[in-house]
Amino acid sequence: MARGSGSRRGRRRAPEHRRPLHEEDIETLRQDGLLSKVIRLPVAAGAPSGSIPPPPRIALPVFTAPAAAPAAIRDNGHRPHRDLCLADGTRTRVTPAGLVVGRRRRSSATDSDASSTPRLDLRDESRSLSREHAHLVVDAQGRVTVTDLGSGNGTTVQQRGGRPVELVPGAPFILSVGDTVHLGGTTAVLQEARSSPEDAASPS
Repeated sequence: MARGSGSRRGRRRAPEHRRPLHEEDIETLRQDGLLSKVIRLPVAAGAPSGSIPPPPRIALPVFTAPAAAPAAIRDNGHRPHRDLCLADGTRTRVTPAGLVVGRRRRSSATDSDASSTPRLDLRDESRSLSREHAHLVVDAQGRVTVTDLGSGNGTTVQQRGGRPVELVPGAPFILSVGDTVHLGGTTAVLQEARSSPEDAASPS
């Protein structure tokens, strides 16, 4: 028999540390002399045994990109020009002063017009065009808007690749280059202005 084997057999083996130590495990280690001193760390009330609190969350600042400046003004600060083009090729410049499109009056001497807004008077034998049918203007952002002036036959805008939009009288509608405007039986298209202002007819 090996020397000292009896004393070794009588000793209990230390429990494997594959699970958390319980009170009975600590007492066993004390009796066997394998644990001389146990230091108990304070545990907060309600905290689960053996759990490690997660790291605190840090709120990162949120950066927002500044709003882009409108690109309606170009060419050294000048607004882009637009022309209203009729089916016969007549081009009329649309300006910030505005443009009233309507049927030509029979006698300009008897009809006094106190408005200073330029006019585009068109000959309309079918009388589908009202005397003051629609108003076009370039706004402060350089956009061209059209407003129906309560015409008898209405104003419809055919957008490029879109459906026709019937305008509500008095409500401005923003036009884009290539849009077709139906004023009663008269059709006009908004196009880029030519290089020289003299290429477009000046409204009366």
